[in-house]
Amino acid sequence: MKKTIPAFIAALLITLVLGGGMFLMGQDALGTSTAKADAAASAQVSNVTAAQYEQVVSQYQAREAQYQEMIAQASRQITTANQQIDLANQQLQQYQTLIQQLQSSGLVTIASDGTVTINQSSQSAFMQPPANGRHNEGNH
Repeated sequence: MKKTIPAFIAALLITLVLGGGMFLMGQDALGTSTAKADAAASAQVSNVTAAQYEQVVSQYQAREAQYQEMIAQASRQITTANQQIDLANQQLQQYQTLIQQLQSSGLVTIASDGTVTINQSSQSAFMQPPANGRHNEGNH
């Protein structure tokens, strides 16, 4: 549930950016083709006006490139966030497994209110030195 909300927001953001870009490109295509047809048909259109149209086209193309980079950056951020979420979920699963093992072995007891109790028999096992006077060196 926690992953779906950020994913939905990211998808919505990407859709809006892409939709806006396509809308601007569509406007650009209609405006440019009409402007070029009018310029060709009318001998009174000055070179300055044609240059202005070309400048507008180039500005739209620059904006489109900027939007594409923003989309790519947002996609990279989403991928990174999803990787972090996956890692956190793996760690959480490891903690849950550890707690379950501690409970099943009787070392700890967890009450319904969340209170954790370390059982006395397990405390004395932790406090006593090993019988042979050496630590288990193979498990480090």
